[in-house]
Amino acid sequence: MELMAAGVTRQTSSSLRWPAPRPGIPRKNVLGVVNEAAMLMAGTVLATNMKNESNVREVKVEDLTSRRRFLGGVIAAAVAPQFIPSRVLGGATAPSNKIQLGHIGTGGQGTGLLHNFLSVEGAVSVAIADPYKERRERSGGIVKQSQQHEPKLYNDFRELLADKTIDAVVIATPDHWHVPAGLAAVHAGKDVYIEKPLGHTLAQNRALLAACNIHQRIFQYGTQQRSQELLKRGIELVLNGYIGDLQRIDVWAPAGAGGGSLDEIPVPAGLDYDMYLGPAPMKPCSKDRITSAGSWYCSDYALGFIAGWGAHPLDIAIWGMDYDQKGLTKFRGTGDFPTPKALFDTCTSWDVNIEFAGGLPMHFMSNNIAEPIVKKYRKNFEGDGTTFFGSKGWVSLSRGGVDASNPEWFKLHECEGTKRVLYHNQYYKSFVDSVRGRTPSIAPIADAVRSDALSHLSLLAIKSGGEIVWDPKGYRIISPEALNAKMTCEVRGPWEQS
Repeated sequence: MELMAAGVTRQTSSSLRWPAPRPGIPRKNVLGVVNEAAMLMAGTVLATNMKNESNVREVKVEDLTSRRRFLGGVIAAAVAPQFIPSRVLGGATAPSNKIQLGHIGTGGQGTGLLHNFLSVEGAVSVAIADPYKERRERSGGIVKQSQQHEPKLYNDFRELLADKTIDAVVIATPDHWHVPAGLAAVHAGKDVYIEKPLGHTLAQNRALLAACNIHQRIFQYGTQQRSQELLKRGIELVLNGYIGDLQRIDVWAPAGAGGGSLDEIPVPAGLDYDMYLGPAPMKPCSKDRITSAGSWYCSDYALGFIAGWGAHPLDIAIWGMDYDQKGLTKFRGTGDFPTPKALFDTCTSWDVNIEFAGGLPMHFMSNNIAEPIVKKYRKNFEGDGTTFFGSKGWVSLSRGGVDASNPEWFKLHECEGTKRVLYHNQYYKSFVDSVRGRTPSIAPIADAVRSDALSHLSLLAIKSGGEIVWDPKGYRIISPEALNAKMTCEVRGPWEQS
């Protein structure tokens, strides 16, 4: 089914070096955000909604040669650390044995995450980095009120990473900063919690996967739905054959949006605009460019909701199957883009057909395309979801609810069969526990790379107008081979990666 909206056009289908904090010259390879009142409100709502993490909901309005060389190139903290690293001292209840967290990015999503990690008994937030002065000072006040100490505040996250007392960082920056900040953190010896989506390019994702493996760092993806017990139950129904042999999958996510002003305004007081943009192109500041909507819908910073929201239901899809890793995968699709051209230029709606090894089909859609399709089998349509169809029935999973061809299945707290997924009903505590115990996270880097690749390749198929054939084991595009050049992007300044 093809839906066309007014005002849209259809398009068919080494090493990382971190020098001084001021990027300036064009260079090839990778890589900013935020309306303060709206972001603040979103962070408060997010924290409130996530108190019951078993039914989590998200509101989002926003080779180094050696570790010594990396740290030597970063500005050291001017004051002595307040905490000794947790790994140094024994005693599980001692304040100094708590996991020391740094927070990079404290807009709406970052503020919500800050509140949630402040509620984890085994962790303490010791540092905040954000190029917005008001935001980092506000977040410092939140920490002081909650934990009765003053965290260190930084404009440049690299200064935070130079602090050897910090065990792990929580990264909730604009999308294009997720992997660059994550790579820097991993190379600095930190474990990382990174918001979705993952990378601005496929090459970024591969680089972070390699770095986490080489440096043996804990990674947890911001796909909080893995702590919803009903979704875990649904995945285990699929894995243990309740729907029979898997035959096809529907996946859908909220559509994007057009608009956004390009009219130049003065850079707001207290914002380090150059640091905010980082590796993204230097463009005039506008009121919408420095909002979360700008970071979601402008291609300088994001792929759009095909990745920003698609990450959630796609993550559920790969939680319940591994066909995306078994062999060549084909992508073909269509999509809509905003017109007239304004700041928000990413794909607003999409309709992509994916064929995994063995012929298993997946239909990946924006919710406006999906609604009439999904309503044919599911009573209560949700704006996001993943449906697994098998030879004996189907299971449909969304953060707002679940459904199945046999609703009685969901009354089973534990289904028959031996296949189980790694699960923790407290998403943020699970990350802290993994950092302390050096145990696998419930949303590991390998799964993040898998699901994010589906978004990237879907968008490439839409823009190319033809079929893309992807080799997941070789991590490359087999056909058309020229599109491998799209696995990287131009960046501003010396923010390199490999």
